[in-house]
Amino acid sequence: MSMNCRQIRLGQALGRISRSYYSTEATSHIPSSTTSSLSTEQGSYVAPSPEQLAESRSKIRAGLILSRTPIVTPEVKPFEESYYNYQQELERRLMWTFPKSFYFKKGSMAEHKFNLAQKKPIQSVKGVFYERGIPDIKLGRERRFKQEVVIPLAEEEGADSGSANGADIDSVARRIMPEPRITEADKSNDVASLSRKLDRTLYLIIKQQKTWKFPSFSLEGDVELLHEAAERGLRQIGGTGMNTWTVSSTPTAVIAGTGSIKEFFIKSHILAGQFSAIKSEIEDFAWLTKEELKEKFDKQYYETLEPVISEQ
Repeated sequence: MSMNCRQIRLGQALGRISRSYYSTEATSHIPSSTTSSLSTEQGSYVAPSPEQLAESRSKIRAGLILSRTPIVTPEVKPFEESYYNYQQELERRLMWTFPKSFYFKKGSMAEHKFNLAQKKPIQSVKGVFYERGIPDIKLGRERRFKQEVVIPLAEEEGADSGSANGADIDSVARRIMPEPRITEADKSNDVASLSRKLDRTLYLIIKQQKTWKFPSFSLEGDVELLHEAAERGLRQIGGTGMNTWTVSSTPTAVIAGTGSIKEFFIKSHILAGQFSAIKSEIEDFAWLTKEELKEKFDKQYYETLEPVISEQ
């Protein structure tokens, strides 16, 4: 046991001597006036000088990929529309007969009005040929097809109502009219508006020195992080009248520029407000889809960032 302990201690001592030797050799060519070292058991760490740190930070830029996510669902393709219509028709065909006895008291005036408003099915008569097949009537319903229930309008909801179909706005019989998917910004092709292309993702790009690109900002101070620089720079060129959310402080892409400059891109979403360009900072701006970005960007610039741009 004593021999093994002495061998272990001798090996540890030789290891410390060898590490000290190699760390001294690695840092002997660096002037002591420009660096400071920190000695540890594993070796020496040479800290960069403030001048070196400032020079390295000046070669880093924080790019911003600011997007407006889709507001409405995308347009349904013809095949999808056919599938949904089939499922809807199948569900209505298999659903139970409307339980009018639950909603209307038997023999009441309300039940009488409801019965008058319904379309009566064709009855089956012997000796008659039916092109769509022999009717299958049960409980006043043609069981081969979906049941269409008509809600009768009250007499007072006629000419005095301001709605298009004669029903009050608070009535259950009123027709719900959806807003159009094509907005005025789409019709005028206003690329500075967030109200265009509601079913697509829009990205903010700016024009500086006659070149379209994503916003990019330099780091300020010695401790500013990439996502902090991106948020600060966005307010400097677009004002403070918008609410944004940074997806992550970790860059999603990087581009190596000229002169060893590297641009790290941070992803963010605009949640509310508007981007109001400050003309002294940028020449122009636009909110564009992925296909429109391809037309504005340089080919190499677009191909590098294409994987982080949403198809939708």
